[in-house]
Amino acid sequence: MVDYTKRFLVAIIMAICVFFIIIGGRAQAQEINIHTATKNWVFPANGIISDVYNTRGGTHKGLDIAGKFRSNIYSVDDGQVEKSYRSTSYGNVVFIKHPNGLETVYAHLNKRLVRVGQVVKKGQLIGYMGNTGDSTGNHLHFEVHNGEWTFDKKNAINPFTVFGKGTTGEMVVAKNHDPYELMEVSGKSQAQ
Repeated sequence: MVDYTKRFLVAIIMAICVFFIIIGGRAQAQEINIHTATKNWVFPANGIISDVYNTRGGTHKGLDIAGKFRSNIYSVDDGQVEKSYRSTSYGNVVFIKHPNGLETVYAHLNKRLVRVGQVVKKGQLIGYMGNTGDSTGNHLHFEVHNGEWTFDKKNAINPFTVFGKGTTGEMVVAKNHDPYELMEVSGKSQAQ
């Protein structure tokens, strides 16, 4: 009887420890300061903003950049490729997990140039713009998630939080933290 009591107490203590590890991990993910965590990110593509976050009745959880077929797509920061595959909806898609806990998604690519597990650097070429999957023209669908991507996109963050507010029809420049090229000499954005 004493042996069963000891086992029961050990199981309870282990369950409590696991609970606090899980809750602690979630709290840490939510405490990320997006501006600090992404201050050195670069924009993933050249083109024109064709759709923004939260359109289509709130279901569009990314930023669309229309551009030239097979133009370069770049990783916004250092990270590791979590997924790289062809999806019926995203077409050729790459998911990159960054050291700060954020995850970025690059969808509708014509071609993927990276594989699962590969370490990538900020500004590294990871694919070419295309029109694969559920897409109506050449563009990059770009998403940012605070933590892991989920089907319901509950962790999605508006990319404008990272790169500053842009508008549909606005031209953007890749491999630059200021994709709109609006920075003054003082370092303050003209758009603010």
